[in-house]
Amino acid sequence: MNPILSVINLTVRMLYSKVSLFLICLSVPSFLHAQSAETDSISVNLDEIRVEATHSSLTLGRAPLSVSFFRRSDVDMTIRTAETLNDLTHTLPGIWISNRENHALGERMTIRGMGWRSPFGVRGIMVVLDDIPLTVADGQSILNIVDPAMITSVELLRGPSATFWGNASGGVLYMRTRSLPDAPRLSYRAYTGSYNTVKQELRWSDIVQGVRMQAYASYLDSDGFRDHSAYRHLRGGISAGFDVSAATTVEARIAYAGMPKAQHPGSLNRNDALTTPSMAVPAFENLNAGKDFQQLMASLNVFNRRDSGVLNISGNLTYRELSNPLTFGYISVDRLAGGVRTTYDFSLLPVDLQIGSELKWQQDDRLQRNNIDGQPGDIVSIDQKDQVASQAIFAQTGVSKNRLSFNLGIRADRMSFSVNDFLGQESSERSFFSVNPSAGITYDTGSVLFYTSASSSFESPTTTEFKNRPGGGTGFNPDLNPEKTVGFDAGARGSIRFLDTRFDMAFFNLNVDGLIVPFQASDGGPTFYRNEGRTEHYGFESHVRTEISRHLNLNLMYTYTNATFSEGTFSGNRIPGVAPHRFGSALELHLGSNLFLTDAEWIGSYYADSANEALNKSYFIVNTRYLYQGFTSSNWSLQPFISIMNLFNARYNTSVAINAFGGRFYEPGSDRNFRVGVRLNII
Repeated sequence: MNPILSVINLTVRMLYSKVSLFLICLSVPSFLHAQSAETDSISVNLDEIRVEATHSSLTLGRAPLSVSFFRRSDVDMTIRTAETLNDLTHTLPGIWISNRENHALGERMTIRGMGWRSPFGVRGIMVVLDDIPLTVADGQSILNIVDPAMITSVELLRGPSATFWGNASGGVLYMRTRSLPDAPRLSYRAYTGSYNTVKQELRWSDIVQGVRMQAYASYLDSDGFRDHSAYRHLRGGISAGFDVSAATTVEARIAYAGMPKAQHPGSLNRNDALTTPSMAVPAFENLNAGKDFQQLMASLNVFNRRDSGVLNISGNLTYRELSNPLTFGYISVDRLAGGVRTTYDFSLLPVDLQIGSELKWQQDDRLQRNNIDGQPGDIVSIDQKDQVASQAIFAQTGVSKNRLSFNLGIRADRMSFSVNDFLGQESSERSFFSVNPSAGITYDTGSVLFYTSASSSFESPTTTEFKNRPGGGTGFNPDLNPEKTVGFDAGARGSIRFLDTRFDMAFFNLNVDGLIVPFQASDGGPTFYRNEGRTEHYGFESHVRTEISRHLNLNLMYTYTNATFSEGTFSGNRIPGVAPHRFGSALELHLGSNLFLTDAEWIGSYYADSANEALNKSYFIVNTRYLYQGFTSSNWSLQPFISIMNLFNARYNTSVAINAFGGRFYEPGSDRNFRVGVRLNII
């Protein structure tokens, strides 16, 4: 029998009895034992978990949102190499992160289809690391500073969230590197593997003279699966928290990332992706296309607890220096960005109430010259300074009555864009204003939380999207405008104690107006953007985590997303880059000191272009891992591990370049490969 079918058949047989009981129990929730739980621990009550991704007092126990949360175990931190974020999120419903096998572009991320148009980095989704927004004022998110191996917990808001975050909040991914409660004081992990991959990691946490200190550092180097896809990452971070007084707490963080090498192999046509998937596009290799950057981020949070409520003032600052040789030019960008947010949560009112304000700003010094063998030439085609500023005020309120809770929120944002073109000796400005409300209701049976909500978001064009004008010219594209999204959710999440099972399911509908669509006018040329009608996204998300036995745990996710153009040139077509069907699983087996972990992911076929003429075929990937925990003493442990990715050596394309010129849509995924390493813990 086909090995893939064997895995599916075995899983179905093991789950048959539990799934049957599970479905029966959902129909009679009043007979269930009262319990709510977070994703990773049945014993922890749901209402004890604050939803950090909302920056409010909402907890999972009463949040009228499609929200997922998980905290990684120390075992998972050891066995899972997590070189890219998709290794952490493949069992989370709603979100899809594709490892493009191209570190010059970074991972491709969508939530319910939002963010699909991004040619590099992330668009339309708010990403936060340790309270530092990685999404700057114009809506761009660059994830290179994130080392997924250092992430200890993840929160995901799966619907429009402008009430909480403003621009580019079609969803929110909120990550922390905070040390786990049971983590060792000092740990060192190193591994090597296919494509000459080498990585070293160091983590440390302690309390020094009353200051809660944490730090991490990592080094990753690899030749990559494809030709001209080598990369090198250096990352680190340090945080400190201390109590100034009984009422005031201060937290400070600094994060650094350097990527001195990230080669860009380009995307391939269908035949090349199938027959020679490791090849690079010759023009990209000849001109040494790639990326080199340095980035430094810092944040400061001050919490002041009073009788009447809690005051929180937070500020962040980002500096990024980028060199980006491409086939059409050599781009250099120096970026300085930051923001300040102030909130006050009232505690003596008959209702929950938070009010706040936020300021964001961004400045990009952009220079584009001709590319001569990977070096900047003397011909300057772009020399300009882009500036973005936004101001916002917002309020959120909620009230609970018995089992019912009602929540309302509203936020108003004003954004201004300006550019000074030093070549054309002219300037250009654009400004927008957006008001985004949200409302939600929850009903808590004690074991199951039912909710429904309506929310909205807006997404402005980024400075990069504004500046690329079809037909040439300087300044911002005067015909490009923000897109607007209105979303509706209805779902349930909870737990079934006697089945050791937790579940989360949601139905959603999104309507996007003024869609921003990417296109290319020449092979290897810049990507341009235009507003192209409307889209509609609707679907179903489900997640189940169950303890099959004392030794066996299973994590299952299935997401259905129907995302189509509902108006415009491509009306009736599916949105490219959005897979209608996705399935993810993680099976964990503990046998004494031996741990086996098997991940499976199936992605249904989807289109690579708006005309729906280029189809990326479905694929099924299995990864397996083994960890030995037997080498221990009273104050140290040594844990060797091995990982095999793409166990059945499937040939597939891990991602696509949307609407790429000349049919070069496909970004091949790697063949079967392995990692072997060891982790040393000092308690």
